[in-house]
Amino acid sequence: MAKTSVFVLTCQRPKDLKRCLDSLLGQSIKPSEIVVVNNGQDQETLDLLKKYPVRVIDDSTKRLSYLFNLGWRNCQNEIIAFIADDAKADKKWLENILTTLQRYPKAAAVSGPVISTCYPAGEMHRLYLVSCKNWFYKALAWPYLHFVLEDKVLLPGILCQSGAYTIGAGLKKSRRYKEMEVDLLTTTSMGIRKSALQKIKGFDENFCFNHADGDLFVRLKKAKYQLIFNPKIEVYHFVRLGPSRNSFFIGRDTGYFLAKDIRPQTFAGWIGYIYNICFLKFYWVYKAISTKQLKQLSGITGFIKGLWDFLIVNK
Repeated sequence: MAKTSVFVLTCQRPKDLKRCLDSLLGQSIKPSEIVVVNNGQDQETLDLLKKYPVRVIDDSTKRLSYLFNLGWRNCQNEIIAFIADDAKADKKWLENILTTLQRYPKAAAVSGPVISTCYPAGEMHRLYLVSCKNWFYKALAWPYLHFVLEDKVLLPGILCQSGAYTIGAGLKKSRRYKEMEVDLLTTTSMGIRKSALQKIKGFDENFCFNHADGDLFVRLKKAKYQLIFNPKIEVYHFVRLGPSRNSFFIGRDTGYFLAKDIRPQTFAGWIGYIYNICFLKFYWVYKAISTKQLKQLSGITGFIKGLWDFLIVNK
């Protein structure tokens, strides 16, 4: 088996990090190195890291795209496994990453189920579950599920023409899917070739917190690489809220992503694209009303900022 590096980004979540590192040290095939980028300076995390055989890089920059680049560029091996600090890897996680990459020499990256410990597993999953309750909710949700998610909502790793992602990889049923080529993976759990990252110059640091991974996978596909979903590459994701869930940053990075990477190819695709943008604006208004927090409306101003930033970068 090839030598592998494992990269973990952490920020003030020592209990999560301990669970993650314990799962890495218990792998059926041991990683050659574990590189931890520590984005916080809390004493509990600093003390914890001293107990593990890891190489620590301290950096307080609050930009995930930059930190991802910092991490993989400091890994010494061709095969790099990414895992989030709030994820726990299956015992054969790394072994299955390696064997899958061996079977697919044209694959830049591989991943598998990232099973959320929350239920529903995010807003899109909640919408889908609500749509299943009765005919009224089904009719209400149908335009979004049909045009935006192209009736593929429960499949793993599909990038729809609207710019929305399907959610299947976050659900337990994804364990039953066949091995397949997909459009998107996730930095929460994946194995990737360093040479592929070098070829496309890594993550685009114009993204702050969200969609930097989506953009990376779009560019890998454009470079003629494969992305493979293998149901045996499994982690549990103990989801926590953090700065990446800030409404302004979600809106900003979504606007930048839709402007940079999404070009619908069909009339139905354009309907989905426009519907998706309108839905996102409605969502932030709904959140502001339901939570009685006007700051939720910053998702709309963030979206406009993302479009503007794209124009400035590419003028």
